[in-house]
Amino acid sequence: MGTKESTLLYRWFDQVWNKNDENAIGLLMTDHADFQGIETKSGTKGAPAFKLFFQDFTTQFHNIHIEVEEVISEGEMEAARTVITAKHAATGKDVVIPGLCMVKVESGQIAQAWNSYDFLSMHQQLGGKLVSATDSQFQQ
Repeated sequence: MGTKESTLLYRWFDQVWNKNDENAIGLLMTDHADFQGIETKSGTKGAPAFKLFFQDFTTQFHNIHIEVEEVISEGEMEAARTVITAKHAATGKDVVIPGLCMVKVESGQIAQAWNSYDFLSMHQQLGGKLVSATDSQFQQ
């Protein structure tokens, strides 16, 4: 395995998120890509749908930086352990969101992605509280 910088996931997080380059989405993700763990208004298929997620997220959060701490690559699969830091636009609060992303690569592009990020912690950092231990609804 080469360095983490030589992986598709490293390029993805660096170009799309750290450099805020929406055009890189179409270069690094297939138009039929299937992604899990995030939702968009138009579903979870392809670069066009991911662009909507990107636009929504970058409207809600500024100064986004994703540190790629480790990447494992084997065959057509890559997995990265990452930490997102950002500033919530509405409150001005800084958030730190650790997570994992795993992708299947086809022809040098993301064809499938599985995301697991600690959005519960993010909501808590923004002042959200669980109503009860059995109810996952938040209050501000």
